[in-house]
Amino acid sequence: MTTSGVDGTGRGMLLRSVRMAGAMALVCLLPGTTAWGQVLATGSAPMSADDSVAAVVRRAQRLVNDGQGADGRALMDSLLEAAEPRSRKEAEALYWRASLAASWDDAQRDYLRLMLEHELSPRYGDAMLRLAQGEATRNDRDAAIRYLERLAREAPESAARAEGGLWHGRLLVERGQRDQGCAVLRETRPRVPTGQLELENQYEFLLRGCPDPAAVAAATAGEAPTSAAAPTQASASVPASTPASTPASAPAAAPAAAPAATPPTTPTPTATGTVWSVQIAAVSTLSEATALSRRLTARGYAARVDGSAAPFRVRIGRFATRAAAADAAAAYKAKEKADAFVVEVPRG
Repeated sequence: MTTSGVDGTGRGMLLRSVRMAGAMALVCLLPGTTAWGQVLATGSAPMSADDSVAAVVRRAQRLVNDGQGADGRALMDSLLEAAEPRSRKEAEALYWRASLAASWDDAQRDYLRLMLEHELSPRYGDAMLRLAQGEATRNDRDAAIRYLERLAREAPESAARAEGGLWHGRLLVERGQRDQGCAVLRETRPRVPTGQLELENQYEFLLRGCPDPAAVAAATAGEAPTSAAAPTQASASVPASTPASTPASAPAAAPAAAPAATPPTTPTPTATGTVWSVQIAAVSTLSEATALSRRLTARGYAARVDGSAAPFRVRIGRFATRAAAADAAAAYKAKEKADAFVVEVPRG
């Protein structure tokens, strides 16, 4: 009996050793996971948790951008599996796995889990923003606006508010709620961090279609007595008894009527001057270009696919000057750690 017990214990220890060795081999075989192999082998990380997560994410991003999407996503799977439940590392892993997902369904699953399980994470607001952008891309604008309203209500100090305000204001304007949309744009414009030129340019373009608040106030003050008198318009004496409705006040209301047209979602190039853009990639298939464009859009860039035949070019933004496009390219390269360059694009 004693010998049998010892043999059983030995077999259990052997099985555990084999499982651990297999896990170490699997992780070490994945590209760029040397740090994680050391963690399993020694029981201590060679760098801080935040640094190790960032290193794995950068490696996964490079793999995906180089066309090795399956390898990059496998790397993110391993990162998520190694994270403690509901930890900051798990929140980061969920966010970045969603950002690199092959489909919106996969990304949506991780963003929803992040929103529902990590309300104290700095990524909480980011998750709601990405969910809103995904729904807007699928043309479910009501769902997108609900996420953006929740972002403003539940994460008012989130860094995602600046980008979220742009999407929220634009969607409201496109839905015909110009005054509400313009109010959101004015409220969130000051939240844009200095140097985010792409976001600044998009705000400035949309705000050009918003009436001046002072003109709106003057027009509202001039029209108020007329609207109050509407129930008694049958009486010929009403116009004479309401000074605000006299011809003298009419010019005050005129400036508010000019910006009534809803601005387009993408800046239209001017009739004069050169139009510039930032090119991110040129790929051989439309499906690959479309997937990259969607990922960039989900990250807040005004991305698009140019061209009707290979190579299909993925570009962001339209800029009136080369200098503005160069600044946007530099900001993209600094933020994404990826290549980009400025190109001239046809008008229209």
